Amino acid sequence: MNVLHRLLDEAQRFPPEYADQLSNHLPMALTALAGLQANEAQMRRFFASYAGHFEGRSAGNDRAVPLADWPAHRGQFDAFDRLRATFIAAICRDGRDAVLRAALPLLVDGIGAAAFHGSIRTAHAVDSGHDGELAAGLAYWAARWMPLVPPTAGEPAFDRVAEWLDAIDARLLSVDAGWRSNAPLISLRMQAAVHTQAYQGLGGRLQPSLESLVDLAAAAAARYASTGNFTVLHMATAANAAISLAAWLPVDHDRALAPLWHAVAAASLASRLATLPPTAQDSAPALEWPQIRALALASDDDHLIKLVHAMAVRNALGDRPIWLAAARRAVAAAAR
Repeated sequence: MNVLHRLLDEAQRFPPEYADQLSNHLPMALTALAGLQANEAQMRRFFASYAGHFEGRSAGNDRAVPLADWPAHRGQFDAFDRLRATFIAAICRDGRDAVLRAALPLLVDGIGAAAFHGSIRTAHAVDSGHDGELAAGLAYWAARWMPLVPPTAGEPAFDRVAEWLDAIDARLLSVDAGWRSNAPLISLRMQAAVHTQAYQGLGGRLQPSLESLVDLAAAAAARYASTGNFTVLHMATAANAAISLAAWLPVDHDRALAPLWHAVAAASLASRLATLPPTAQDSAPALEWPQIRALALASDDDHLIKLVHAMAVRNALGDRPIWLAAARRAVAAAAR
């Protein structure tokens, strides 16, 4: 058993959230560290540091009874332990591929759950090859499942994600200039954003496709590179997760992915980029990938680790300057 699997075994005792509904990033960050070629000492150091978030919190119920009809319990956070037991049993019985193919179509319409963390944790679990963590990721997605009110129907008017997001920003400034949500969680701000005219008028106007997922990753990376916005960081890592999970969606990808685009529109509005003053650029040195990886491996910042890993994955599949720019921004932001 490799070190990642040993640590993921240990991590199963921790709850899916801590503090006030903050997602447990430990398994995601461990998998990202492994993807960045962390050694055992680096991974154990991060584990020990992050485990402090769970002091005084009770472990989950590892004797929970599987559910007969798990989709009926979507959106019920207190069903997490039973949802996890359900997915563990299903993976043991049917295998991970069959479980993903059956579960994802029933979860994708709530992909904005916990600021995309359900899907992000599931994608990292797929990368890890750890069945228990896959069950936990799917259970978290189901427990925090969050369908959004769909935008007004309309013919697609955009085929490039960056242009679509810019149009949403412009519409917000022109017709919803006073809108702002001060909710403490990204997911709550997303739920508030669906009531804006910008979301209702343009949230469904992108022509979606599988190719659009890489376009989304690039658009989110570009926005993050220029702003360092925390919500946009989640859009970038969510895009990488969606690319990883798309293979288990139905053949009719355009229709299956519609809820993702609605969630992206809501998250972009929730980021408040359109109404925030321009962010000053960090005067960070122009680090290259080996230096950025080294800094990520030495960091206790779970979001930095995950962002650098996501950009490194995208870069390995197609070298584009924007991946490096976003990774540089993450390192610079963490150093402030």
